[in-house]
Amino acid sequence: MRIEHETSSYNERRYGRPWIAQVDCTKKAGGEFTFGQWIGDYRNGGEGLLILDGINLGDIYARGQKDFRKPRNSAPTYHILGADGKGIKCSSIVEARKVSAAYAVPLMQEVGEGEGI
Repeated sequence: MRIEHETSSYNERRYGRPWIAQVDCTKKAGGEFTFGQWIGDYRNGGEGLLILDGINLGDIYARGQKDFRKPRNSAPTYHILGADGKGIKCSSIVEARKVSAAYAVPLMQEVGEGEGI
């Protein structure tokens, strides 16, 4: 599946480029990020489009943008890809892991026990 998210213009002197990434929590507790693309005019802080390919139902993804003036405001927002193709916003990586695990159980039951995915 593919996610596309439009971004608004920003002050390029204060903020970095917007980013999007798929988060794999199977290897590291905090997640391993696989970054997507941002298409836009980063030199002038113009509008753009975040693109993430290869994500599946129940997968965790994150979006963010670095704030150079107040780095503590640079925390990413975590989402779970829902059945309707829209992201379910989570308050933290911990909540995202719980919601993602809840999605994995019905998917495994559909395939059947012992059949593999």
